[in-house]
Amino acid sequence: MMHSAATYFATLNAAVGDGWNRFWFTPASAATLGVMRIAAGALALYTIGAYGPDLQYWFSTSGMLPTEMIHELYPAQWSLWNYVGAGQLQLVHYAALAILALFTLGVGGRVVAIASAVIVLSYFNRAPVVSGAFEPGLAVLLVYLCIGRAGDRVSAQSALTRRMGGPDRLAVPTASNRISLRLIPVHVALVHLMMGLAQLSAAEGVWWSGEGIWLAAARPGMALVDLSWLA
Repeated sequence: MMHSAATYFATLNAAVGDGWNRFWFTPASAATLGVMRIAAGALALYTIGAYGPDLQYWFSTSGMLPTEMIHELYPAQWSLWNYVGAGQLQLVHYAALAILALFTLGVGGRVVAIASAVIVLSYFNRAPVVSGAFEPGLAVLLVYLCIGRAGDRVSAQSALTRRMGGPDRLAVPTASNRISLRLIPVHVALVHLMMGLAQLSAAEGVWWSGEGIWLAAARPGMALVDLSWLA
């Protein structure tokens, strides 16, 4: 009986280990990451480009958000903009957009991917009071795209390799691609779990009584369909 129990736990341990390794480390193609890179890069270009007309207001030391005030309100925030003078704002902004464009096109590999994530985080950390729920999600996605080789597929670099007829070494599946692909949905699931727990633990139990659902449904401009008639 002891032998059977030992065999069972040994088999269970091996099965759990094999499943864990398959889930996280099975080599995967970068094709899905390539599509996500284009979407994330386009969103980053649009979001960061929108800061352009108001650079002096948001990032200048004499603007609406002085560095000292941001450090006082958010002491742990770090940004590249803390080291940029007022005369270099436009130049640095255009350089940032150029790097994000290279990332979107899939040029530069992981180095450009990391630079893009740092750039986006620097913008959001420098002006956190004008950020919403979208910006953190975009930043997290860009960070996870740095882990895999998102520029190996669906990119200008891979297209040029195929056009020249050379060996497409970038098409080789890698474990880092799988890790990146797994981390993104796991993080999204954890975010939704925390959102649900926060709602269920809200003061006075508004989500248990149904009041929270009613407020979300009846709030003007929030619901996709007018449900005020349910009152």
